[in-house]
Amino acid sequence: MSVRLGRGTATFGLALALATSAAAGVASPASAAPSSAASSAASSAASSAASSVTAASSSTAIHKVRLYELTTKGGEGFFYTADRQELEQAVSKHGMQVTQTPLYYISRTAFPGGKPMWRLRYTAKSSYLVTTSPQERDQLVGSGKFVNDGILGYAAGDGCAAGTTRVWRLSNNNKWRLAVESHMVSIVNNEPGWKLDGLALNHFMS
Repeated sequence: MSVRLGRGTATFGLALALATSAAAGVASPASAAPSSAASSAASSAASSAASSVTAASSSTAIHKVRLYELTTKGGEGFFYTADRQELEQAVSKHGMQVTQTPLYYISRTAFPGGKPMWRLRYTAKSSYLVTTSPQERDQLVGSGKFVNDGILGYAAGDGCAAGTTRVWRLSNNNKWRLAVESHMVSIVNNEPGWKLDGLALNHFMS
């Protein structure tokens, strides 16, 4: 499948999919009114259940953090992080530079409907690739040309469309970069050599 972007034609290469499931339980009503002691026990159980639900909700909250793009030393590639400490070390210890590429927010922790983002390091030079596809991750790492750097964060899934925007991945001579749609179109039309890999992920605008 291809699209015309100004003077260039780009091929969409990544296929992303989500699967969701739901379960429901049925409670049987009591045959008689509970005694005072039973009522107290039921109240205590309800309170405990409510606390459990609150804790579960807290554990799946979306903890948004800013996603940053950096160029690696010598301009060999691009590096992405949502960790301020890692960003500072990348600049001070590895000579990377923060770009002005417009990127927004991902989640630091997993959440319902979220998609893990893996950062892969290219072994031949200082260049990195981001993917949300476990199949692509396994294929690239299995080729021996990439090392899995682990999960960068969690992107918004298809069920989290409100307040999100699409991010695309582009490639050029063993360099890979992410770009929101308007920036992606500008890169494809105005920067020679860059090709569109396809839709990479959704991230949060705020």
